[in-house]
Amino acid sequence: MIIFAVTKEGFRELEPVIKTGKYPVWVGGNVLSESELGRYREMDIDITNFSYEIDPANDEELDGALATIAEHHPEERVWLECRP
Repeated sequence: MIIFAVTKEGFRELEPVIKTGKYPVWVGGNVLSESELGRYREMDIDITNFSYEIDPANDEELDGALATIAEHHPEERVWLECRP
């Protein structure tokens, strides 16, 4: 399973799961600062950040990001933060 957070709020909601280190995490470029990313990496969390912001309301941006994640984690389920 891959966790994909596109907002800081979504990341914070999943933070207890993220901190277990069991799952790779991908975040939009605006979710965490460089120092925050560094702290998670120091905790040995597998976290990858996009270099750009991903608008959760833009299906094209989400599809592109999901395609990139799938290239790196083929056959893995991706849990994407979204709002109904």
